[in-house]
Amino acid sequence: MFAALRLRADVFVVEQDCVYPDLDDKDVQSIHLVAMAENAQPGQPAMATARMVPPGVSYAEPSIGRVVSAQSERGGGLGRELMERAIRICQRRWPRQAIRISAQQYLIRFYEELGFACAGEGYLEDGIPHIEMVRQAENVGFWIERHAAVVAQFGEALAAVPADQKKGNSEHWGAAEVIQHLQLSEHGLRTYLAKKSNAQWSVLPQTDLDSDRAGMKIIGALKSNRRWEDPTRGAISPNSNVNDADEAWANWIETHDSMWDSMEEMFRDSGWWTVKLFRHPLAGYLSLSDTFAFASAHIEHHIKQLERLHA
Repeated sequence: MFAALRLRADVFVVEQDCVYPDLDDKDVQSIHLVAMAENAQPGQPAMATARMVPPGVSYAEPSIGRVVSAQSERGGGLGRELMERAIRICQRRWPRQAIRISAQQYLIRFYEELGFACAGEGYLEDGIPHIEMVRQAENVGFWIERHAAVVAQFGEALAAVPADQKKGNSEHWGAAEVIQHLQLSEHGLRTYLAKKSNAQWSVLPQTDLDSDRAGMKIIGALKSNRRWEDPTRGAISPNSNVNDADEAWANWIETHDSMWDSMEEMFRDSGWWTVKLFRHPLAGYLSLSDTFAFASAHIEHHIKQLERLHA
């Protein structure tokens, strides 16, 4: 805690030349997330820190505040990782609630990339321009909208694929094989989650910093240009009887309403959003939010594949 408070003083008070009471009564009510150097010495400031404030303290919603990275760590991705982890902590402590923050205005774009949207007019806080921003609550409805948006993007990319790249084979996929792979993957995910939902969520292990790391790692890997082998040993690889791309697309779209209807039914209880649920064969156990985020990121990954077919 000393390391976190020293960093806050170094940046908010000294670097930003702002005389204000950084320590307040919210500190003792909050959860603190601190990134330390691996071999940090006693008294050394943290590399980054943030606090998660419970609902009803700063705002009606839970909040993330006092977000800060040491000057030496900026630009290397630590600030983004700090916020991604802070969001996941809020999700498991106060599931299915929106998150409201008071953001310095020069960081609006950064927070927008993390899912926040501006709410209201800007204002001065301790002489620095701020604005409130809100991240929508993550429930099944939230992920239905995200999934529908990325499927629509996939459809646009599919329309641009040349006719001679619409059909391939098990060795060299065309658009039809990509679609069947996605449908098989979603079917496997749905089947796995349906089996898990037969248990009581309260007997499953709680999500933690390790499962946060797993979710961030697999989602980040899908957004990279990494090439993948089927980790299920063929269970989600297209077969030789794959339909043409248009028929495969129509069949895949038909499955979505029933898939999401069943998800809404299975995960009504907010406790499901706080436990390790889906075991990815490469990443390990993921939270429900990261499971749905993985499903959308998987489609985005294959949009890039369609773009390569187009090229």
